[in-house]
Amino acid sequence: MFFKQKKPKEAALNEFDQVVVGNSLGKDAWKRLKKNKMAVLGMIIVAIYSLLAASAMLLPIHPYDQIILDHQHLRPSFSKTAGDLMMETKLDDLYFKAWRAGSLVVTEEESQQIEKWISLNETNRVWNFLYAEGEAQREAGTFTFSSADQRTIDRLQEKIDTEFLINIDKMFYTDPETGKSKNIARMDFLDIQRIYAEYLGVEESVIADQVQNEVRSQVLNSVKAATPDLTNEEYEANLELELQSLGDKGIANMAKTNLLVSLKTAISRTIERELKQEVKEGTAEFPINREVTVNDVLSANITADLKHERHYYLGTDYSGRDMLSRIIYGGQVSIAIGLVGTITSVLIGIVLGAIAGYAGGKIDFFLMRFVDIMYGLPYMLLVIIFMAIFGRNIMNLFVALAIVSWLTVACMVRGQLMRLKNSEYVYA
Repeated sequence: MFFKQKKPKEAALNEFDQVVVGNSLGKDAWKRLKKNKMAVLGMIIVAIYSLLAASAMLLPIHPYDQIILDHQHLRPSFSKTAGDLMMETKLDDLYFKAWRAGSLVVTEEESQQIEKWISLNETNRVWNFLYAEGEAQREAGTFTFSSADQRTIDRLQEKIDTEFLINIDKMFYTDPETGKSKNIARMDFLDIQRIYAEYLGVEESVIADQVQNEVRSQVLNSVKAATPDLTNEEYEANLELELQSLGDKGIANMAKTNLLVSLKTAISRTIERELKQEVKEGTAEFPINREVTVNDVLSANITADLKHERHYYLGTDYSGRDMLSRIIYGGQVSIAIGLVGTITSVLIGIVLGAIAGYAGGKIDFFLMRFVDIMYGLPYMLLVIIFMAIFGRNIMNLFVALAIVSWLTVACMVRGQLMRLKNSEYVYA
């Protein structure tokens, strides 16, 4: 069996028998990009960041919105846990007080240096020096804490060793009549309201009033944040308009979310009491991942781990939230805005620019005058006005960016198309 070999393509030659290499806008742009090393480095960093942001749900990172007040302003560390950093911070404070009281003895020169650091507001250097000096003197047996300070350290150590966090992954309700188990998150709002009322042992009307008040307060806070400095009457009027725009379905969704959070919190407290008893008895082994029976009809899949065994590789913020997690999850919004802005500008710009350049005449005139008008308006002002009219959420931001990001692309496409359609080979 013979295979037919393809003839190699003959290269295009010029009058000097030199191979003519074709070029295009894409190849030219890529050549210029490769010459700019900082641009290539930036592109690689953006690609890695985009990959991290897209796979945030799969990464072993802490929840970005979980607040732990004990972990406020922890410094970045790859080796020390949050508990180690908490103890170190407490020891820094105790060593400083001991130095002030004279029980932590240093040389005169060292004391003068500490005073100089304090006057220059270089507190980190003060704490680092006193911590190292205090630990060295404790090991040498020349310094001991007072009984009150030692009790403070012991209480903190017990807290670090025993405190834990509970996370409820799923909650289930078992129908007493049929015996079937249902995921509560997928149930109707009224069913969840009934289950929550039964769990608390109160009338369902009480829970209904509570949920209604929570939704109104939640919407009112959003209105006040969006339009500050209004009177109470104006806020009430805006509140009613906002509730009407949400409709029954939107209000029910908000109420369902609030009910699920309330039920999850109530169940967490019950499970927490049981786990504390296990910790006290020494039978708890962390991390915990199991299904817990709350009562005859309620159960939950929970995970629990020691609160202060966490590692914060980029530290925490003023509320004790993981900075690494917040940076990764924040990248989802930032990169999505960049992608949406680019894609919409290319699509809308190419379509309208091609129509204007190809059709010409009145169509070109009206489209380009509209572009000129849009160019004359401030970019950010249009986005702010759109967000103020239609509300502040991520989808409205994407639409606002799409409205104003296509102008330059449309002008470029129009110019290229007008140049090409008047070329000789097009006429031919």
